[in-house]
Amino acid sequence: MEYFLVIGGTGVMGTAAIRAVRTHFGKDAVIVANWYGKEVPDFQIEGADHTLFGDINDRVCREQIKSINSGKYDYLFYATALGEVGIPIKDATQEQIDKSNQLSFDPIPKLEKELEIGTVVAYSTFYTIRHQLCTYGAMGHSKEAIEKWAVSPGPSRHTCIRAGLFESPSSRGIKLLLRKTAKNPENLKDPLLRSYFENVPSSQGIKSFEEGIFSEEREAYGDCRTNQDHLYQAHLELFKADNPVFVNVCGKRIWLSNQPLLLKDYH
Repeated sequence: MEYFLVIGGTGVMGTAAIRAVRTHFGKDAVIVANWYGKEVPDFQIEGADHTLFGDINDRVCREQIKSINSGKYDYLFYATALGEVGIPIKDATQEQIDKSNQLSFDPIPKLEKELEIGTVVAYSTFYTIRHQLCTYGAMGHSKEAIEKWAVSPGPSRHTCIRAGLFESPSSRGIKLLLRKTAKNPENLKDPLLRSYFENVPSSQGIKSFEEGIFSEEREAYGDCRTNQDHLYQAHLELFKADNPVFVNVCGKRIWLSNQPLLLKDYH
C-alpha cells in the first residue's frame, strides 16, 4: 500500500496532485491531505483518505502527519506558498524574502528530514520571463530556492513541476496589487509594466498585462494558458518518467528538463 502526503490539498496544484494519484495509483493509494486557512468543521478534502487541518510550521501539525504510517510516505507534494508579489523580483528585500520562504520553501527540507519520504515534489513557475521578473517579488526568490533544492541531493528524491501562468491566489494577488498601484502609473518603476497602464483604465491594463504574459510564454515555450487539466497531465507525466528533475508544463505542452532557472542570469 502506497502513502501520499499533499501539503496544500485545497489549492490548484494540490487538487491536481490528488486527482493524478488516484488515476495512476488507484483506489488503494492512501492520500493524506493537509490544508490551512479559516477552519471549517468536519471539512474533508475531495479524494483524500485523511484530511488534516493545520499550519505546516506548527509542530503539532507535523506530529499529526508523522503519526500516520509512522511518517513514511512514498510521495510528498508540497503545494502551498505565500509571499509578497506585485513588485519586481530584484526589488524584494531580504526581510520579504525570508518571510516568503517561511511557508513557500523552508518547510520542504524540514519535512524531508523529519519524515521518511521516497520522492518530494515541489512547484515552481517560469519566473525568469520578462513579465514575471517585474511582478513576482519575494516569491521569485522562494521559487529559485525550490529550483536549487530540486537539483541538490537529499535523503529523498527531489522533483519539481514548473508551470506556466494559471489562475491561483498568487496570480490574483499580483493583479490586485497592480490594480492598486496602477492608479498612479509613475509608481510602477519597471518600464514594461508601466507601459500597460499609461492612459488606460487599470482593469484594461491588467488584462493587457496578462495577455503579455501569455504571448511571452507562447513565444518562449510553445504554448500558454495553463489550466487545471494541464497540471493534472503534468503530474501523470511525472509518475511515468524515470526520476525526472523538472517537469515543465505550459498550456498543453509538457516536457522534461534538468537545469534550474537562476535569477543571476537575468538581473
